[in-house]
Amino acid sequence: MTHPMNAPAGTGPALNPCEPLSSFGWPRDPEFRAPIPPLCEPGRVVAAARGLALVRTAAGECLCTPSGRLRERLRAEGLTLCAGDWLVLRREPGDARALMVDLLPRGPSLTRQGPDGRPQCLAANLDVVLLVMGLDRDCNAARLERLLALAWGSGARPVVVLTKADLNDRVEAFAARMGGVAPGVQVLTVCAPTGLGVAEVRACLQGGLTGVLAGSSGAGKSTLLNALLGEAAQATRAVRDSDGRGRHTTTARELFPLPGGGCLIDTPGIREVGLLADGADLDGAFSEVAAFAGRCRFRDCAHESEPGCAVRKAVADGLLDAKRFGHFLQLRREVAFEAARTDERLRREREDKWRQISKAQKALRKR
Repeated sequence: MTHPMNAPAGTGPALNPCEPLSSFGWPRDPEFRAPIPPLCEPGRVVAAARGLALVRTAAGECLCTPSGRLRERLRAEGLTLCAGDWLVLRREPGDARALMVDLLPRGPSLTRQGPDGRPQCLAANLDVVLLVMGLDRDCNAARLERLLALAWGSGARPVVVLTKADLNDRVEAFAARMGGVAPGVQVLTVCAPTGLGVAEVRACLQGGLTGVLAGSSGAGKSTLLNALLGEAAQATRAVRDSDGRGRHTTTARELFPLPGGGCLIDTPGIREVGLLADGADLDGAFSEVAAFAGRCRFRDCAHESEPGCAVRKAVADGLLDAKRFGHFLQLRREVAFEAARTDERLRREREDKWRQISKAQKALRKR
């Protein structure tokens, strides 16, 4: 039976399978789109776990399994499906589940270093990264610098969201301080239970844009999501009085369509913000350092002891905050260390692969 979205001319109104998904963030950039083959349809991953994915299509949500070819591709490229991915699906007659036959190219994606040292995609095909920090105990400038490096590295636009404004009597001072850490980045102050600032956050996602909530547990991400949805979609819990931390009420990354269009991906709290060489943008997070770096005598100046370093001169002249510059150097060393460790891991993996191939060839010769 021909899928209605691919019906031939004369059998009824021809539907563009992508048009109904525009409110779900169907990519506007042709670079991240691909022609949909006959008898197939596009879908967006709502949630994925253990080889299965809940996918939103123009006809609704369906549970999907990967084809053997796609499974091999994901394994070979070291990829795992995550919320926000765009897939090509095929529905087999009599099968309750759709088949995932291809993964479309990823657009801007939030990626960090996983527990095993490999890149871990937290959310894919993003327009906005909402960096959520609570004004009760979670507002930390050094942590925001790390989150900003992660957000700028994604290719999406970062927005700082300071929640729990009702629990802080120095909201304006904290907002100004965070604005100083994030020059040029929009800073929003929110109190989700009263609705303060919720409309401003929603405006960041108008026009079918996709955002992700990133921040530590207990920062108020799920409460903000519920306010944006107008319903209790995610459970919430109070933070602990002992250390101000919250439990992981969100246990998986999941995409939610918002009323009026746009999507928002909720993520579990990020305890550690591991930076990857290709997943962090320190120039974006420390734009004032980058501005002075362009005036250095040497193009490859490391801002350590080179003559004619405009960055160190700016620090000495009081034009650049010494503490911020110190944080920049610290994060740059961390990124360099992780890059070297990744190169070493890839080298060992290549050696192990060729060792296995050599063993297999020797075994064949003995037969």
